[in-house]
Amino acid sequence: MNIPQTRVHQIPGMGFSNAFVVELDGQGLAVIDTGTSGKEKKILEYVASLGRKPADVSFIVLTHPDADHSGSVAALKRLTGARLAIGELDAPRLSGEKKLKEARGFGRLMLGVFGSMMKVERVKADLELEDGASVGPLTVIGTPGHTDGSVSLYLPGTAIFVGDLLRTDGSGKLKLASANMSRDMEEVKRSVEKISKLEFQQLLPGHGLPIQEGASKKLRDFVTNGFKSARGQ
Repeated sequence: MNIPQTRVHQIPGMGFSNAFVVELDGQGLAVIDTGTSGKEKKILEYVASLGRKPADVSFIVLTHPDADHSGSVAALKRLTGARLAIGELDAPRLSGEKKLKEARGFGRLMLGVFGSMMKVERVKADLELEDGASVGPLTVIGTPGHTDGSVSLYLPGTAIFVGDLLRTDGSGKLKLASANMSRDMEEVKRSVEKISKLEFQQLLPGHGLPIQEGASKKLRDFVTNGFKSARGQ
């Protein structure tokens, strides 16, 4: 899927977690999130469909380290030689210095059921991202709550990649991050309010359909409506 009028591409065939490629104006490509383990081939097949080589991937940027977003990152890094970037507070979870994921209630049960099926090879990041940093044209926005170091990646005026901060349902309506799988839902809400002050056409979540037009207005309406999508959105 090529999202119109941007340098952003959604990688097809990734299953229930979204991953994207951004063209970086002479700086190669950035892959944003890598899906579950074994998806590196799908990612590189899509890179090839753009007429590019694995070595053209300059950066792999993770919005957060959960296994359904980082499962293929170590393999993809080896195959491309790309620099790996993640939020500084999440870097120890990706490297193995801390437990990869912690959850409560039903989320803890889900981790137990699916944890064995979503292995992550631990890897050390090359770049630990702070709020306001840049990766090529992407501006890093610290958006904690789902995890300690979750980040969103902003192409000013064009698009924002939000990882699991926000989801969409089958009709494209916005929803907050899963409460059972998130560290702090009040912080999630503060992070959503933070990005709602930005301007962008596309909102690109880690799960669900991208919002491709008028996304910043829809997000502001979502916040104003008490973090619920208005009818018809």
